Amino acid sequence: MNVTLDHIVHFIKAEPAAAAAKWRDHGYKAIAGGSHEKWGTYNSLLYIGHSYLEFLSIEKDHIALSTDNPLIKQLTEEIRHGEGIGQICFRTNNIEDLQNELTENGFETFPIFNGSRKREDGSILSWKMLFIKENPGYKYPFFIDWGMEDDKSLEGLKQQGLIDEKLAAKKIEAVYIASKDCEKSAAAWQEIMPASGADIYISHDGKEKRASILIGSVNIVFCQPLNENGMAMEVLRKKGEKPFAVQLAPSLEKEISLYEGLYF
Repeated sequence: MNVTLDHIVHFIKAEPAAAAAKWRDHGYKAIAGGSHEKWGTYNSLLYIGHSYLEFLSIEKDHIALSTDNPLIKQLTEEIRHGEGIGQICFRTNNIEDLQNELTENGFETFPIFNGSRKREDGSILSWKMLFIKENPGYKYPFFIDWGMEDDKSLEGLKQQGLIDEKLAAKKIEAVYIASKDCEKSAAAWQEIMPASGADIYISHDGKEKRASILIGSVNIVFCQPLNENGMAMEVLRKKGEKPFAVQLAPSLEKEISLYEGLYF
C-alpha cells in the first residue's frame, strides 16, 4: 500500500469564503474551491506543498442530510457540536488496488465513491474516494485518488495561480489527534496502513503522553491528556478522538487559531 497525505478537512459553519478571507488576513493565499452539488457542500482551500487544507461547510441542508457519503454524514453530525478539524485524507494512485488490499487485510470498505465539484470558472474536477466501513466515531482516515500523477497535479495548480509561493516549499509535518489511549490509537492505525513504529514520549509541557507514527512523510501524533487542562482534553470532552492541530515545516511565522483548530 502506497499512500501519502493529501489533505486535512476542517469542518466549519461559516461560508468557506470567510475561512479563505481569514487566511488572507494572515498573509496567505487561500482560494475558493467550489460546490459539491450532489452532496450539498462547498469548500475553500489552502495549498501547502503537495497537500492542502480544506474548509468544508454545508451549502444545502436537505441534500447534505440525505447523502450516503461518510465524510458528509460526519460533517452533518459533528458540526452541531462545534467546528474543528474533522478528518485526514491520504492519497493513492490506484484506489481499486488499495480497496483490495484493505479487504485482504480484513477491513470492510464502502463501495468507491465518485466525487466532483464545480470550480468557480465552471470547470469540473473529479476524483474517487474510499472509506473504511467499521469506523466508530469516525476515528480513521479516508483515501482519495485524483487520477493523475502528483507532479502533474502540482504543475497544474501552479499554472492556475492557486498556490501561495510562501507555502509552495512547505509541507504538513504533523497532525495532532486527541486520544484516550495514545498507544492503542497508534496501534489501530498501524493495522490499516504502513507506518513506522510508535515513538512514545511526554510533551514538553507535561500535559500529554504522546505516540507518534510516521505515514509517508507526515507524523500522526496521538495525544493522551495527563491532566484536566490542555487542548487535547478539551477536544476529547467535546468531540471525542479528533484531530485538533496541524504543524507545518518550516513552521508558520506565528500560530494561527481558526474555527477551533490550531495551525503552526
